Amino acid sequence: MIMFKSGNLTRIKPNVPLRMLITNTRVGRNTKALVAGVSERTLRHPDAMTYVFNAIDSISKELSSIIQLPAPSEVAVTEKEAKLEELMEMNQGMLQCIGVSHTSIEAVLQTTLKYKLTSKLTGAGGGGCVLTLLPSRIQFLMHLSIFIMATWFFL
Repeated sequence: MIMFKSGNLTRIKPNVPLRMLITNTRVGRNTKALVAGVSERTLRHPDAMTYVFNAIDSISKELSSIIQLPAPSEVAVTEKEAKLEELMEMNQGMLQCIGVSHTSIEAVLQTTLKYKLTSKLTGAGGGGCVLTLLPSRIQFLMHLSIFIMATWFFL
């Protein structure tokens, strides 16, 4: 795992077994246009956007901290996964606030939510891929059925 901030990449060594489903929305995106849209929104609402960016930064730092702490038991892993789910949900909400989500991403979020799974966009947004946390509490067959469903959904 890596953390990207202000052009810098920092390697993160997770101490929690994380399994993620990656769903490709197959919707192309224009990163330059997304960045321009965020910049325009920031010019229109500088104070609000500053709060959103600070919240995103805080969420990212907390998530990084949780991932790097060891989990001595299955209970600890489950507790960490619950915190990660909540942080992912909060982060996705912030990304929606800045205008980088997309109807295809929202469709994946609604689909995974039906299975009580937490997802968020990855990359620049505006399409592209969605990460879904696959917590240890769900069984392999459920993973497989969700993967098949998510793949079929975007064919």
